[in-house]
Amino acid sequence: MQFTELSLAEFNDFTRENFSHFTQTEENYQLKVDSGIETYLVGVKDQGTVKAACLVTLTPVMKVFKYAYTNRGPVLDYSDEAVFNTFFEGLTNFLKPKKVLYLRVDPYEVINKRNHEGEIIESMENDYIFDNFKALGYNHDGFRNGFDPIVQVRWHSVLDLTDKDEKQVFDDMDNLRRRNIKKAEKHGLHIKYLDLDNIDIFRKFMKDTSEMKAFFDRDDSFYIDRKKYFKDQVLIPMVYVDLEDYTESIANDKTKMQKNIDKAQKALDRDPDNEKNQNKIKNLSEQIENIDAKLQEGEELLQTHGKELPLSSAYFIVTPHEVTYLSGGTDNDFRHFAGSYLIQWTMIKYALEQGIDQYNFYGISGDFTENAEDYGVIQFKKGFNAVVNEYIGDFIKPINGLAYKAYQAINKIRG
Repeated sequence: MQFTELSLAEFNDFTRENFSHFTQTEENYQLKVDSGIETYLVGVKDQGTVKAACLVTLTPVMKVFKYAYTNRGPVLDYSDEAVFNTFFEGLTNFLKPKKVLYLRVDPYEVINKRNHEGEIIESMENDYIFDNFKALGYNHDGFRNGFDPIVQVRWHSVLDLTDKDEKQVFDDMDNLRRRNIKKAEKHGLHIKYLDLDNIDIFRKFMKDTSEMKAFFDRDDSFYIDRKKYFKDQVLIPMVYVDLEDYTESIANDKTKMQKNIDKAQKALDRDPDNEKNQNKIKNLSEQIENIDAKLQEGEELLQTHGKELPLSSAYFIVTPHEVTYLSGGTDNDFRHFAGSYLIQWTMIKYALEQGIDQYNFYGISGDFTENAEDYGVIQFKKGFNAVVNEYIGDFIKPINGLAYKAYQAINKIRG
């Protein structure tokens, strides 16, 4: 068993067969290399068979040194101590002559599955990973919560699709999710997919949403570059309302409602003291007023915006292992159309059709109180019957011990 550099084909074959993050892919390797980032494909082989694989990047730090990062890797069986030790001992030796100051490792390994109240529902019983890293001189970087522009978020909201069909997944959602999806499908909402020539539509939704909610968004190049390199593995659905279909659907609802009112009125004429029919007419009349307001809105929007009104868009990266919802934005003036619900349901069905077992709603803060900065987002994802993956966090290994101490001291003074 030996640590070695891997060919692109060896790396690609292994990461496609073994569960891994989208950063551990051939497409991300090509993106990094073409961006001028020093990037290596390394791993472990045992009699010619690949047992571990990892994309590692090196970034300049302190002018003469470099910082190494494993990009949600390596991909290996962390319970196999022989493979684990061979990889990480080999990686240290591999990095030493490359003027690496320190190494950051963030395994894509779940330690607990939790509900969206933060309660542990399943422990993965892999605490031995901490001991194995410690034995090799790594320090754990702490159990981080929140969001950081550099360090990967430690919490994901995920939906397990293993052995499930469309009906089961839909039935497992809460009432609000099911109701809004049905409403969106009924009232003229449709999906189209954006490409590089119209990705600016998605970016406008993102910029408007980030400004309104004051959250950090990546720059244009992040999304454009990944679409260029991942190609069809990046899907950018945009939901729009066909306002002609919408007004027709609302008008049909009004017709049905009026028939029910007429029926209840006839019954009331026969029995004027019947409170049940009195209340029914009152409730239905109030619903008619709401329908009239929607009908007026639809007609006004049709005059203002034309037939198609964009509502929301989102960005997904697809691998053989998971469909990842990276980000999304909605026009706040039209949130009541529930476009974002239709996007999620469309992509969940896509994952089911492709036989992909994990639908990843991606990052949440790890703060499960009502004071959380992303409390509304957490509740949104929870409603789809997702659970929370708590990842193991980051481990740091000084490669040049003396220089790393100086680096820490400088950063402490600056802080």
